[in-house]
Amino acid sequence: MNTSNKGLRISLLFGFATILSGCGESSDELDNKLTHEARVSFVNSLDYMADLHLKKRNISTGYSGLFDNDTIISADVASNTVNTTYRYSYKAINNMINLGVKNSITTNQEERITKTLSNNDNLWVIAWKASGEQTVSVISKKQNNNADVFNVRLFANGNYTVLIDNTKTITTEKGKVTDYLSVNSCANGLKIDDKFIDLCTGDFGASYLLIIDKNGKRVMAEE
Repeated sequence: MNTSNKGLRISLLFGFATILSGCGESSDELDNKLTHEARVSFVNSLDYMADLHLKKRNISTGYSGLFDNDTIISADVASNTVNTTYRYSYKAINNMINLGVKNSITTNQEERITKTLSNNDNLWVIAWKASGEQTVSVISKKQNNNADVFNVRLFANGNYTVLIDNTKTITTEKGKVTDYLSVNSCANGLKIDDKFIDLCTGDFGASYLLIIDKNGKRVMAEE
């Protein structure tokens, strides 16, 4: 190879390396792309005060360590209330978590579930009871604001007949959330199994998740 060709080859290689370097991303930029976030809000519809625990899922250890003190993200949440939202950051490759609900006072009431996250998930974690058995469900938050009506969807612990303005609309399914329903009257527009559901603490136009049992409304949470 003559000297001029060799010099041209070196120049081309240097230029190519420079282009790659210019188009490359810093480690911080790559790290940001690999870091995801989820938001978690705890709804406690149990009959006792409870804590919500969250821990990264490790396939080899299962639920081990889930109920350690350093995994609590919502503490002493009163019965039939909603806690503030917790923001959880994680690496994209570590998108499986364990969630556990535990009685804040005693140590013999624990429920757990595993959830695979997607970036920017906004989740309700619902602790509920049916036929004496307690469980935990995870559903996505979902707004459906519509002016001049109450916009509600129902999460029920059983199969109940739902009436709007005294007209049968749907039947709930145990452990599943309904589509949104529009209710005109806060006092007597929504009836579940012959019980009127009071929505008057809410606002017209806003969206709500209602946790329902055979006695009626347990929790009303704004979406």
